Amino acid sequence: MSRGESRGFTLLEVMIASAIGVIVLGVGLVAGMQMQRRAIFEEQTMVAQTTGRAVKDLLAADVARAGMGMGNAPITFSEGDSRFAIQVWNELDMRVAQAPVFAADPGFEPPPAGPPYGDMGSDVLQLYWGDPRTLINMAPCGGATGPIREGNSSTFCTAPNPPTGMQPANGEKTPAILVNPQGSIACHIEISQVQQAANRINANPGRNNNATASGPCSDRTDIAWRNTGWLTMRTVSAAYRVNWAGGIPTLEYLAPGATTWVAISRDVERMKIRQAVIDLAAPNTAYRWFPDTTAGRPTIDACTRSIAACAADSGPPGNNPGSDPELRNLLRERVRELEITLVVRTPRSDPSVVNPFQLEEGFPVDGFKRRTFVFRVTPRNFVSAGRLPAGNN
Repeated sequence: MSRGESRGFTLLEVMIASAIGVIVLGVGLVAGMQMQRRAIFEEQTMVAQTTGRAVKDLLAADVARAGMGMGNAPITFSEGDSRFAIQVWNELDMRVAQAPVFAADPGFEPPPAGPPYGDMGSDVLQLYWGDPRTLINMAPCGGATGPIREGNSSTFCTAPNPPTGMQPANGEKTPAILVNPQGSIACHIEISQVQQAANRINANPGRNNNATASGPCSDRTDIAWRNTGWLTMRTVSAAYRVNWAGGIPTLEYLAPGATTWVAISRDVERMKIRQAVIDLAAPNTAYRWFPDTTAGRPTIDACTRSIAACAADSGPPGNNPGSDPELRNLLRERVRELEITLVVRTPRSDPSVVNPFQLEEGFPVDGFKRRTFVFRVTPRNFVSAGRLPAGNN
């Protein structure tokens, strides 16, 4: 073998080959990292979609139950406190007391003011219904035409052998709703005793020791107590809000009788709600949505008599309310459907795609991927009780 045939690679060739190898390896690593990042965010996007569907199912189930037993009749909780089975509070700042419904909550924070989250405020949704498992049918005390209340305003008469599911423990009281769906009257009461043998319940109208002092709920002589169809059920409630405490948006839930909100999801960034209102003077026309900027309609809690688009009806029976609060109550009695919009973001942010001064599809470019869920729910109880079109009451 000649010396020329045994010649190896030169130093230059080795260096060039090494450089090419490093470049190929670097490109491969970059491509691998990008594929890994993409896989992670695809997985997080799927998590956000799953979260959105789960929250949607939870909200839809509670909205569908709202008004069970009382329809959309106003519920008198105590003097000066009348609410509805569906109560929407537009971007409520819960750091401030909203008496008599909410106490000031120092643990609540709205979205940070200014860009990029200044317009990400959420609504608060409050729902009420009765528990049918505890239903007590009420009956006249003194015969077929008598009232269901005895001379003692804290005693109410029931059908024979009332169930004792609402019998309170010693020293406690059971919150319940005494309602006549046909008369569109609902009174919140606190039951102190169920007398099964005597076919009676002892209860005081009001909530949390705040009594009702006016209206049919407090007046034992009111003609409404002679109507038939009265029933009593345990009060059930649910409330939802988005809390930005600590800079992390969290969908929170307030359980019946609870004073502390609990976290449901730390991925829901925003919740907005629109309400569909029926025109009782023309019930076959399309619903009117509140808010609806195209039609000039604000949220219901911003409606006044000076805004033509806020009229309760196109004619009698509710087109001439005596005050702005009365107008808003008339509109709430006519709610027939909710449209809920949820903005759900991925659990983690990608710092490589952050631009705080840029928007993409209306959302800040902060590294989070977002999914928007829009769905409509019809409360199944609002067409069978409460405020109905003229001629059906």
